[in-house]
Amino acid sequence: MTLPLHHPDDQLLIGYASGQERAGKSLLVATHLAYCPDCRRRVASFEALCGSWFEELPCNDHDGLDALLDRMDGLLTAAHAPAEAKPPKPLAAGSLGGRPVPEPLRSWLPEAIDTPTDDGTWREIAKGVWLSGWERTLSGTTICLLRMASGAPVPAHRHTADELLLVLQGAFSDEYGSYAVGDVAQYVADTDHHASGASEEDCICLFLLDGVLIFLDEAGNPA
Repeated sequence: MTLPLHHPDDQLLIGYASGQERAGKSLLVATHLAYCPDCRRRVASFEALCGSWFEELPCNDHDGLDALLDRMDGLLTAAHAPAEAKPPKPLAAGSLGGRPVPEPLRSWLPEAIDTPTDDGTWREIAKGVWLSGWERTLSGTTICLLRMASGAPVPAHRHTADELLLVLQGAFSDEYGSYAVGDVAQYVADTDHHASGASEEDCICLFLLDGVLIFLDEAGNPA
């Protein structure tokens, strides 16, 4: 299996390791860890090296977080982080397109999600682009699946808050890069963005959204 090239940022990994990250984003990070030995090592090192630092770090203290990251980068290098690695998490039974979906995500998903149909399993939001009828809200984050047919573009849009995508099947590309199975794409508020399916099979992503999307016209103005 090809290893992911795009990862959650360190703030997300630290939040996950400390138990302070919101539940929706923790679900995405935990699923990414099943694909990514590098992030498993990094999370294990954060857990081993930080200890009580997490409890002492004020919420929203960005200067303190930056200093913590700088310090941990030095410690990770000195401690040879690969030695701290946890064993890979197993892939559970059940699949998308014949590919196993990792836990913990698999336990959250319904059984019938593989094929777009007219029964409410998927709803089309643009030609060749669907959102799953399955949807959850955890700690203010909306979670569902996004599906893109090969070459199908997601309408251009602007984020009003964080958006995260984890590729579960196929691949997609946007103005920032190309993303395959296990990769995480992370967008912050006020990011303009469009994506399209970039594999022969449909691309399916775990899709997390804080806030709402503003769709744009060809000139980049709100539609």
